[in-house]
Amino acid sequence: MNFLFYCALARVPLGLAVTLEFIGPLVLALAGSRRWIDVVWVVLAGAGIALITPWTGEGINSLGMGFALAAGACWAVYIVLGQRTAAVLPGPLAVTVGMLFAALPVLPFGVASGSLLHLTPHLLLLGGGLALFSSVLPFSLEMQALKTMPTRTFSVLMSLEPVAAALSGWFLLGEQLTVAQWLAVSFIVLASAGATLTSAQPQPALLGE
Repeated sequence: MNFLFYCALARVPLGLAVTLEFIGPLVLALAGSRRWIDVVWVVLAGAGIALITPWTGEGINSLGMGFALAAGACWAVYIVLGQRTAAVLPGPLAVTVGMLFAALPVLPFGVASGSLLHLTPHLLLLGGGLALFSSVLPFSLEMQALKTMPTRTFSVLMSLEPVAAALSGWFLLGEQLTVAQWLAVSFIVLASAGATLTSAQPQPALLGE
């Protein structure tokens, strides 16, 4: 998930990468729903994607968008597998085991690139900081947050990630988003929050059930 996300970051702005990545959990939240209100969330998400997509072939890199969407698919799988893993392993152990296995499919790319031969203490320090702030702390804090707040509240707060990423990209990296791209971020955040809020409500039974 992170490997694909970094490939996306090399080609598209941070805010847009996170917004596209968030489509994965959104689709997962909407999967299997049988309420008419969820059509609204799908339409909002679709409108957001349409506003982001460079239909003219200019602007945002299409390959970068593909990497972000693939990272979103991995995020959805992570949520499903994470729930099952957390049911049998304590939180810290689940994070540790997950990261060890996650390193296996990424390691060949690092070896094949030959970059491991050019590591310096400075690069190792930067890599350690990246691992700490992109994986260890976020995943560990997520486990802790889920212990102290309802899952529904946690999911709503997670829907703010695209906005936080867009603001971070603007403030820290000097990235600029157009009005249409800000609108796209807003649409997808609303769709995610709406899907999360309504997912806690009981669904009506289908005819014949």
